[in-house]
Amino acid sequence: MRSHSTQIPENSKLSWMLLPTKKNTDAVQSTTDVLTKAGYIHQSQSGIYTLMPLAQRVVTKITQIITEEMERVGGQRMSMPSLLDPEAWKKTGRLKSTGSELLTLTDRKGAQHILAPTHEEEVTGIVKSMVRSYRQYPLRLFQVTQKFRDETRPRAGLLRAREFIMKDMYSFDVDQQSAISTFHAVEQAYRACFDRLGVPYIVADADSGNIGGKLSKEFHFVSAAGEDTVLTCKCGYAANEERAQGRGAQGVHVYSMVGDEDRSVVVPAMRRPNMLKIKQAWPDCGELTLERKMGEVTDLRRRIALAGSSGAHKYLVDSAVNGLEIDRIEDIKVAQVGDWHTAQSGDACTKCSTGTLESQTAIEVGHIFYLGDKYSDALDLLVQHDGKWLPVQMGCYGIGVSRVLQAAAECSSSSRGLRWPVSIAPYLATLVPLSGNMEHAASVFATLSNICVDNVRVFADNVIVDDRSYLSPGFKLNDAQLLGIPITVVLGQKFKQSGHVEVQLRVPRLELGTCVAGVEVQGDGYEYKAFVHVDRLAEFLVCALEGQF
Repeated sequence: MRSHSTQIPENSKLSWMLLPTKKNTDAVQSTTDVLTKAGYIHQSQSGIYTLMPLAQRVVTKITQIITEEMERVGGQRMSMPSLLDPEAWKKTGRLKSTGSELLTLTDRKGAQHILAPTHEEEVTGIVKSMVRSYRQYPLRLFQVTQKFRDETRPRAGLLRAREFIMKDMYSFDVDQQSAISTFHAVEQAYRACFDRLGVPYIVADADSGNIGGKLSKEFHFVSAAGEDTVLTCKCGYAANEERAQGRGAQGVHVYSMVGDEDRSVVVPAMRRPNMLKIKQAWPDCGELTLERKMGEVTDLRRRIALAGSSGAHKYLVDSAVNGLEIDRIEDIKVAQVGDWHTAQSGDACTKCSTGTLESQTAIEVGHIFYLGDKYSDALDLLVQHDGKWLPVQMGCYGIGVSRVLQAAAECSSSSRGLRWPVSIAPYLATLVPLSGNMEHAASVFATLSNICVDNVRVFADNVIVDDRSYLSPGFKLNDAQLLGIPITVVLGQKFKQSGHVEVQLRVPRLELGTCVAGVEVQGDGYEYKAFVHVDRLAEFLVCALEGQF
């Protein structure tokens, strides 16, 4: 039977929570398995998950951080429908280009609808119908909502799901200069978001993909579970493998287009042509095949000079190939110099003179785009400014909220369980009364709940009490570790004898010495433990977690 108490709110008791934890093991298991065993998520069907109460608290905290930073940069929160009219998608060309990943349905009247994966077309139509003057710009509109994608092979839990939660913001400016300023302002807001989320991240130059646009950056958590490869240099340069630039080995490889012998791509030896980059110059480019390997560029130089005279052959020449000297007018007509190869780890960095690129596997959790007029032009969203009617300049900015939840877990979990950053943990502390100490739980709960940092009661509504009398002490302590709540306070035998509680701290990247606030601390870098008198509990926690709130 559940007991009722006026001292500890019912929603702060684990006995009142739907928390279907399962026994943890030391065996190697995926983070999705850990989240499932810890009762955070439940798989309803392939690629579709229920967020259980603890996960919903994590999502709420992530959303709150994002909302605060988006509003700080001028964002206005709204909510757009999940069912979209495909007509606008036809006009922008995305109905066709998105392909089979687009989830669609037909209603009883035979009308077709799109289950929204993103809202560029919808928000453009809204602004077109409501804004009448350039004086109403700029606009920055955002939402946090469910999105849908028909994944071919859903995997990795919330990282590749068919239904997911996303924050997407859309900006509207009267000219390019203002739009790019907005892009950089939102980039800074994103950095503030990810600083507060408490997981190390990388900001990388990126390809715009099907969203489109002329400028984009990705935000990544470094993790072996990721599907992206990011190349970084100690100088601060970082780019997705698809966009990274580097200088590699000497020599030249020449590739010819299958079915078109009059077009060739020249890249450094031992480097692959990058089709995403090449298609920006030749949108119709198909398969490429290796034509020849050359140690010297003299012969190739003669071929380009000959082509320049006849105009019969076209080249894409990688700027990392030395010695070709594509400077004559005749050469420029047939040879377009640019970055056409895929960089790799060990390449020299093109942004500095001394660094080399290093490869890191990462999880993309955010992406920002300067769109230009891709959508406003197609959907006829115009603004009259300086005597001219021109397409409104747009940007879009996404963060995968449910993706951040799992990615954060990926970056800090182990066979012992989860470890949440303080800023997004479902609760800051779990109180575990053992040895008949339940009668004292209310007073310790009050002590924790009233802890203040900078005059803010940061623990208010952030303490959960494990009052499940039907579980053994061992199961409760195992659950405390599995759930990943940063602070565990145990009321055991020492509390009965001397008023000392056992404090266990599991906080990612927390580094403590052997003494904190005059209390001896033991730990291995993953977990720290200390016995603290209950009267000094607040002082100890504030000192131990300084800078975490």
